[in-house]
Amino acid sequence: MAAVTADLIKCETNDLKPGILLGLIQSGKTRAFVGVIAKCFDLGYDVAVILTKNSVALAEQSIKRLKKDFAMPLDRNKLFVWDIIKLQKDQLTGFVVGQKLIFVVKKETKNLDKLQEIFNDPVLKSKRVLIVDDEADQASVSFISDKNADEGFDMAKIAAAISYFRNHLKGNNSYLQVTATPYSLYLQPEDNTINQMEYAPLRPAFTHLLKPHSAYIGGKFYFEEALDTSLPASYVHVQVSEEELGFLNSKSKTKNTYHKKTLDNIFKTPKLEKFRLSIYSFLVGGAIRQLQEQTDDFWAKPYHCAFVLHTSQATAIHEMQKNLVEEFVIALAQLTETELSDILKDAYHHLAFSVRASNKVLPVFGNILEAISNALINKHVGVVEVNSKNQIEQLLGDDGQLRLDNPFNIFAGGQSLDRGITIDHLIGFYYGRNPNTFQMDTVLQHSRMYGNRSIDDLAVTRFYTSARVYEAMRNMHWFDNDLRENIEKDLHTATARFIAKQGNTIIPAGPNKLKASNLQSFRAYSRMLPIGFQTRSNTDIKNIIAEIDLVIQNNQSNNKPDFKLSKQQVVKIIEKIRDTFSYEDRFQNRGLDWDTAPFLKALELALDKNNTNDVII
Repeated sequence: MAAVTADLIKCETNDLKPGILLGLIQSGKTRAFVGVIAKCFDLGYDVAVILTKNSVALAEQSIKRLKKDFAMPLDRNKLFVWDIIKLQKDQLTGFVVGQKLIFVVKKETKNLDKLQEIFNDPVLKSKRVLIVDDEADQASVSFISDKNADEGFDMAKIAAAISYFRNHLKGNNSYLQVTATPYSLYLQPEDNTINQMEYAPLRPAFTHLLKPHSAYIGGKFYFEEALDTSLPASYVHVQVSEEELGFLNSKSKTKNTYHKKTLDNIFKTPKLEKFRLSIYSFLVGGAIRQLQEQTDDFWAKPYHCAFVLHTSQATAIHEMQKNLVEEFVIALAQLTETELSDILKDAYHHLAFSVRASNKVLPVFGNILEAISNALINKHVGVVEVNSKNQIEQLLGDDGQLRLDNPFNIFAGGQSLDRGITIDHLIGFYYGRNPNTFQMDTVLQHSRMYGNRSIDDLAVTRFYTSARVYEAMRNMHWFDNDLRENIEKDLHTATARFIAKQGNTIIPAGPNKLKASNLQSFRAYSRMLPIGFQTRSNTDIKNIIAEIDLVIQNNQSNNKPDFKLSKQQVVKIIEKIRDTFSYEDRFQNRGLDWDTAPFLKALELALDKNNTNDVII
């Protein structure tokens, strides 16, 4: 954390440029930025402002975490921690303001207004402030269309409020962005002047990679190890048809439920084939783990497991899916033991492959059947809808995780099941968000199966989605992995390389985050040419042309029509060609200057793709 702090101090006097603490999905980023705050306090910072997702529950959990980690200075009144919206201004006495302060602020209008009001106090305004923007690519960078604006768009309200607060503090603040999906931040322009108004910069000046803990499970397991048929990961993905996902997401149902014909035929309808399997496998997998974890210790924590159904952002569909799952669980409880046995055997045999590949003990089927039967009869399977209609803080425990109140817990929902929500013992994930174009930052944040996962749970984990979605997620994993590896070598090269590789199916972020970016799209067989240029006088450029000619002559043999140049030679020639162009007021071509960076990046990508460093001319 010392290196992060040192870079923050450098940026404090450098136009307020931010830095990024870049972690992986659910990899312990909170622990890291708490460490940064502590180090900054040691080095003379007075106040930390933590910007959080707009969730009462997550703000409360952040405060609990801070009070736990800073227990000693809090107990000695050397530090005070507040939820900004609950703070009374008269609590900020001279003594209190003289201590270290932490404000937790939801990225929401009233919270940000209250923050600004408090910092209008000249004493607080003069303090040295560290701003930690958790999930910095959400809400903090967003633009809206505005036909009355000079540029046709403007900063969205929350993003503008954060920018105003940063500028309001003048040079007395450092800004640390914390996220696992930084793509839209890297794509922001260096100059953040919009409609003749200067906003605080969003493009990071430095990046620090946060290494995951030893128990972290991410894309490597789900998409790399899955290619090895000897490993448990190869059994994880279960392909779901596009038709089934379409059926589950269709709104053409009776009010808040599926057709009665579907419910009556729930065990046989081909429209729900993999949905049924997902529930069967979840029950069998959960029972396997319960029996593996069984102990005679009365005080041992019993094993509870979770399943997530996330196919749509529409709350009406969440309600229908919750009803569907409840109807299905009730129908399962009404089966005879023989009927239940017949429908669970296939799921048991399929899970047996991955359990054995993990070298774990596989309980006999009879014991599994008994455990599931008891759970169904005694109503130990809970089904919960998780979305904006519900008060999600009522569903979360003190540790920030969705509470697993029952031995078997099934959650149906949408966007609420993303950033900041952790789900322990998640062994079943049915995912069906299937847009025409995938936004990489959104889809990766939906990956709730990433995080601290036990090896034993992975043996019974299953991920249900279509081939198209799985392939998109696998490509995202490789893109993200490539970006992080290249950041360690060269941040700017890594950023451009990543963006250029996306294609049409996957985009780095939503359009509302990229309106101000200078994103350049590449298409196969397209040409990138300078436009509007005038050449400088012959006297000015004759030496440059001679240098270009010499490079070509030295590499051309026997006057053959084609010859090779190294990438370094081509880069040198391109820059020299640019020096022969003139962009002046008299030519009315100001602003058309040839930006060679995208041209050279396209060249680099083409060479990489063909595994060569030579250009054929």
